Amino acid sequence: MNKPVVRYLNVQPFQDRFLISDPLGLTEPLIVTRELLFIMSLMDGSRDEREIRAEFFKRTGLLLSEQELKEVLELLDKNYLLLNENFAKKLETLREEALKRDKKPPFHAGEAYPKDPEELEKFIDGSLEGERKERAVGILVPHMDLRVAHSTYGKVYGSLDVDPELVLILGVSHYHHEMPLSVLPVDLETPLGILEVDKELAVRLNDLFDFDLFHDVLSYEREHSVEFQTIFVKRLFPEAKALPMIISYGEPEQLEEFADKIASLIKDRDVLVISSVDMSHVGKKFGDPASYDPSDRDREYLSLLEEMKSEEAYRLLASDGNRTRIDGQFTNYVFLEVIKRLGANSGKLLDYDIYHEEPTDSKVSYAGMVFS
Repeated sequence: MNKPVVRYLNVQPFQDRFLISDPLGLTEPLIVTRELLFIMSLMDGSRDEREIRAEFFKRTGLLLSEQELKEVLELLDKNYLLLNENFAKKLETLREEALKRDKKPPFHAGEAYPKDPEELEKFIDGSLEGERKERAVGILVPHMDLRVAHSTYGKVYGSLDVDPELVLILGVSHYHHEMPLSVLPVDLETPLGILEVDKELAVRLNDLFDFDLFHDVLSYEREHSVEFQTIFVKRLFPEAKALPMIISYGEPEQLEEFADKIASLIKDRDVLVISSVDMSHVGKKFGDPASYDPSDRDREYLSLLEEMKSEEAYRLLASDGNRTRIDGQFTNYVFLEVIKRLGANSGKLLDYDIYHEEPTDSKVSYAGMVFS
């Protein structure tokens, strides 16, 4: 008999029920009961329909009829929540459509930042601080809420005295990624105009790998770690082309290889490399009993980044399972190794702050750095 499998989904408590959201964005969020969520949890590929019904009765004392289970499976299948042929076909169709289009529209415009071009220009220009004096090869900036970290974005971007022809935007994976490294080979629409992606470079880079860098194209649909940087890049470097990338996982040796291949294609060009990362995520929202001050761990990590000690920074987080959930472990490794190959020698911390979200008793820290 068929042994159904529910694919990877995000689950959050919602009053006395649960909110299920799709990290790939194939379907709208669903609100489900505790019982339905438990039935879904039993669909891990180890049980057929009869065994699911038996286990549900054993654990809850409630009878689940064949018809009721059939209706649940139909609901999940209709919403592409099962790991099956229907989902695979839908995913492949959407991938093909995403790669064929002329541009990717912004997802967060009008919510995280102004959609109106004049308002957005004022929003960006109003954040810029300091003299333009840094001949940076790379920068580390947050992807924190633009209104919260407004000053940090501005301190970094406002310090730059550069005019790159190419900007590499290295993001982190907030959505499901199958490949350790991905590239978006589609132009990016912003309220300030189209940020052209260097598609020729993307194809040349893809040819260097034994896996498809474009496979995870759908993970860019809502990815703010990439999108938030596009508005600054388009405003400050309107003629530059971009290459958006996400590093989702990898061991040091593999990440070194990624950096080698990336740097080999851009070493003779005028490039700015952006690592779009936040620092620690602690508190109830992230599974801790309560929030606490993560600054000691952050500053230990940031000091290693300043010294461009990529492997030591990676090992620091790996040593205790990245206990404060700094989200740049893989991205920053590749970032540092790429800019080393482009001539950067050291980093400088320009700003550091912590945002406390009182309703959830949670903290997210973030920093701004320049590397030259």
